[in-house]
Amino acid sequence: MPVWGWVCIGLTVAAVIVIVIANMSEKKARDYTMRHGDPTIGWIVQANNALFEEGVLDYPALVLISKDEDTANDEAFMTELAEDIMDLKGVDCDDDDEEFVSGLVTDETYVAGKRDKVPKAFCGRPNVYLAHIYIYREHLPKKRLTQKYVCCQVVWDEPGTLICTRPWKGRKKRDRRDEDED
Repeated sequence: MPVWGWVCIGLTVAAVIVIVIANMSEKKARDYTMRHGDPTIGWIVQANNALFEEGVLDYPALVLISKDEDTANDEAFMTELAEDIMDLKGVDCDDDDEEFVSGLVTDETYVAGKRDKVPKAFCGRPNVYLAHIYIYREHLPKKRLTQKYVCCQVVWDEPGTLICTRPWKGRKKRDRRDEDED
């Protein structure tokens, strides 16, 4: 066999080894998040288009999350905020907070564990984050995105830790009638 044949075989074996190591590292990070993280709801801001269709590959997305349970479960607030954020994609803004948020949504580069606090002046509530999440199809009903949100797992006290979806259990709906009775 010529030298180039051996080089190709060597490169192929090296590539397979790199892929296996990367998958093992991602699985370790995912297992850690599932063991040590807290469940919450991630409201979809933007996701890879392939997630809305049938398929087998997992993809990243950008979601809104909040440690505050009332905020995390406030569908009207979180979906409107997600829409407002998407409206800023690619827009040059005069307001510093809007410019900051525009930059976050415009940059579609997935960074595992990245979450940025949405300025309170922009969203009106504290502790709302724009987070990079990896969506695993096995955790979605029908194995594709069909809702405006995903169930996810977050290790709040360890920034940079992988944020990922968790098995689908729906969400606790916030009932505004309960608040009116107080």
